[in-house]
Amino acid sequence: MIPQPARAQEPIRFGDDFELDCSTRRLRRGSQKLKLERIPLEILILLLEHCGEVVTRDEIVAKVWGKGVFFDSDNSIRGAVRKIRQVLKDDPEYPRFIQTVTGQGYRFIARVIGPEEGKGAYLSTDDGAKESNAETPSLVESDRRQRLQRATRWLVAGVAAGLALLAGAYVAFRSHAAASGPKITSLVVLPLENLSGDPSQEYFADGMTEALITDLAQFSSLRVISRTSAMHYKGSHQPLPEIAEELNVDAVVEGSVTRSGNRVRITAQLLQARSDRHLWAKAYERDVREIITLQQDVADNIVSEIQPKLRPQESASVSREQQINPEAYDAYLQGMYFSQKFNQVGNRRALQYFEVSIRKDPSYALGYAGLSNVYSELAYYQRPVEVMPKAKEAAEAALKIDNTLANAHAALAWVKWVYDWDFASAEKEFQRAIQFNPGLTVGHGMYAIFLDSMGRFEESFREFQIARQLDPVSVGLIRNAAEHFRYMRQYDRAIAENLRALEMDPGFANAHESLAYAYANSGMYEESIREMEQLAIAEDEHDLAETMKLAYADGGYKAALNSRLKYYKDRRVAGVHVNYWDQALTHAQAGNKDLALAALEKAYDEREDLTDLAVNPSWDSIRNDPRFQGLVRRVGLPVNPDAGVTAP
Repeated sequence: MIPQPARAQEPIRFGDDFELDCSTRRLRRGSQKLKLERIPLEILILLLEHCGEVVTRDEIVAKVWGKGVFFDSDNSIRGAVRKIRQVLKDDPEYPRFIQTVTGQGYRFIARVIGPEEGKGAYLSTDDGAKESNAETPSLVESDRRQRLQRATRWLVAGVAAGLALLAGAYVAFRSHAAASGPKITSLVVLPLENLSGDPSQEYFADGMTEALITDLAQFSSLRVISRTSAMHYKGSHQPLPEIAEELNVDAVVEGSVTRSGNRVRITAQLLQARSDRHLWAKAYERDVREIITLQQDVADNIVSEIQPKLRPQESASVSREQQINPEAYDAYLQGMYFSQKFNQVGNRRALQYFEVSIRKDPSYALGYAGLSNVYSELAYYQRPVEVMPKAKEAAEAALKIDNTLANAHAALAWVKWVYDWDFASAEKEFQRAIQFNPGLTVGHGMYAIFLDSMGRFEESFREFQIARQLDPVSVGLIRNAAEHFRYMRQYDRAIAENLRALEMDPGFANAHESLAYAYANSGMYEESIREMEQLAIAEDEHDLAETMKLAYADGGYKAALNSRLKYYKDRRVAGVHVNYWDQALTHAQAGNKDLALAALEKAYDEREDLTDLAVNPSWDSIRNDPRFQGLVRRVGLPVNPDAGVTAP
């Protein structure tokens, strides 16, 4: 572990005119104030305090986050370092300030001047600290001279031998180049650029991106970053080596889509990510009816370029449709575009497009799978008994057409889990989804939260690890990981994960909700109410946010919860759908035991999602009541001794 130096009371200066005041956490360049978030700033201070030394990733985690952080700390560190470099205008390929030490961590390489002008590098106060002189050249300059001297010596020594071997080496290179190319086991497909000249065709380019990701993800020997993380870089001009470092991939696929009438043209190129070196490029043009074949050709060509010894059974082209109704496909892409907005308005628009898709082509399996997923999402906004049977019917229709469609198996698994409460069948469907598409992030992610609901936390953790490798910047997965820790009663970790999700997306409603419950479980009631207010604002319920704020100020935590309950009651009287699950959980938090159990019975009658009953600590206030335990058994959930559910 690195020694912990004394923090400077006066500003630290580095570079030409940067100045950091550790006591006030303010960074300046000359007279300009620079904005840097808390975690990147803490990492910068740590690197400055150990100027010239390699600070490992484990040391950064221990100092900035504390021990026991969730498994994806590497991506968090890379993202934070990227933000530091953006503020300092530092090039990761030719760094002036922060050098990446591959496989270890980071080193601050610029000259740092401590509190007293002219004393040289900023040093820790331990006995091992070494002084430097103001006249001493920077680490960067010294390192550059040493590398130049070494390179010169090697050049002189090698020229004669190199000339003698050149002819033979050229022949060997020509015969061996393809086999000895860069090893690529992971890649990201960056959002394809829409070159149609029509902004309304953006959904089509996004759809082509997702289709290519889906086809590539079927190759089990490749780790393909999911759509959610790939779309994070849409419109970004970030250097490819930085993207590769953040996503931990070997290669990048980028390109463009042009659509004119019934003709589609895709250009794609493959680049070695960390060096930005071009490996392959090709253009494809087909009739839109042959779009499926076009997508498969692109995927197959990419894989054959990077993994020429791929097993034949792993071909993306196996058992897939070769032609499609253009109108059905177009409606499907628009449905996917709106469903990715993850809100009620977007889902209702998506529903309309998916219905058009299967009306235009009743044999289009993907259209039914999309329809199933949207119905399941809408179950939160209306009675599940009205929409979940439709979700099941659509998923089963998709599988009748194509039993190998992973998305349809995942959709059916969700219905069997949260609505049918047929947990054995649900698990089989989750496993089939992963079997048919090992790179399906939603499959691993959904299976993980299913396993959480069963109290199988170790298995869940492993599935989360796989999902996060495929989708490193998904705020949804981070929030679900927070719930995983909350169910395990590890509230500090749950809070930390939710805060990380909200740092990435401050308006993410699900993270505000999860954080509110984690604070409440920890006894941090004021913070919990504040997050409930933010949840209401994120869901455009500003009147509820204001009502809870005033109620808390006037009567405390229970008064704020009761104001929320009154809001639910008024909305239900007005004809607006409100889940009984939400009402029951709020009653349980407020200490209204009988009312909580009565609301849970109504939720049971409505077939609402009750799969968290065995593990959610927010039910602990009523968990020992025989009525609650009976409800858990009626739902069919397994006994979870850690959560206090007793055996029958």
